[in-house]
Amino acid sequence: MYVFFIQVTSDLFDIMSGQTDIDHPLCEECTDTLLDHLDTQLSITENECQNYKSCLELLSQLPEEEEASLLNALQQLKQEEESLIRELESIEVQRIRRSTASLKDSSWSWMMILRVWTIKCVTVRFSWTDSRRPMHSGQFGTINNFRLGRLPSVPVEWNEINAAWGQTVLLLHALANKMGLCFQRYRLVPYGNHSYLESLTDKSKELPLYCSGGLRFFWDNKFDHAMVAFLDCVQQFKDEVEKGDTGFCLPYRMDVDKGKIEDTGGSGGSYSIKTQFNSEEQWTKALKFMLTNLKWGLAWVSSQFYNR
Repeated sequence: MYVFFIQVTSDLFDIMSGQTDIDHPLCEECTDTLLDHLDTQLSITENECQNYKSCLELLSQLPEEEEASLLNALQQLKQEEESLIRELESIEVQRIRRSTASLKDSSWSWMMILRVWTIKCVTVRFSWTDSRRPMHSGQFGTINNFRLGRLPSVPVEWNEINAAWGQTVLLLHALANKMGLCFQRYRLVPYGNHSYLESLTDKSKELPLYCSGGLRFFWDNKFDHAMVAFLDCVQQFKDEVEKGDTGFCLPYRMDVDKGKIEDTGGSGGSYSIKTQFNSEEQWTKALKFMLTNLKWGLAWVSSQFYNR
């Protein structure tokens, strides 16, 4: 070990003095650091070597009778360990069988417990959702105090708009779950201010319901596609409700093919939910109408749940 240490040190100084073919010699500071590291490793190795020698000496002095006794004890411990493992496996099998039999005997009770637990969860969810109904503030539709949209005179930050979209996705997702509705073509993914829709025909295709603005925003139409896809899901929700309640009617008609919402009871105008080739005023109004439709949907689902 000492000879190896001397050889390494010699090689290092050869490198520093330029007497080798290595193109990148070590600086003095790096050399000192490396030498300190080698000193530490040498000390550790010498201590280990001394410990091994001590153990070897103790073993060589051990009487043969005592060595045989220790080996015998070790073998007994191994057998005891194997026996305990087999016993543990047997107990686990019996536990599983008893649990299965118990579940079969009380399947009805378990179903009732599960049903009560589900109802409580839904109650909490709808209590939470009901306290955050989509509202409006002037020209903006709002949800949980987040404004959805922006105007030239009121340039709402995109972080707030993204958060509003996240709350909106979560609301429709909760309503659909309550009704047992599985959307066609898309899957809603509530993910805070980075919520999105997943195409069911192409699982690798994600439609983001969030944006950061900037120049890229005007050339990237995924955001627009996502909003039209979300409008499609709202329309599917409406169609599902109308299957059981022919008198149900949302205040604003949705044209998914064109990505527009019509003000049938007011000015009669049609407003695009897309941002491209659209004014901020009209886009914001379309979002406000969409949130109003969701508010009506929430009221209907809540009334159906609490009237049961």
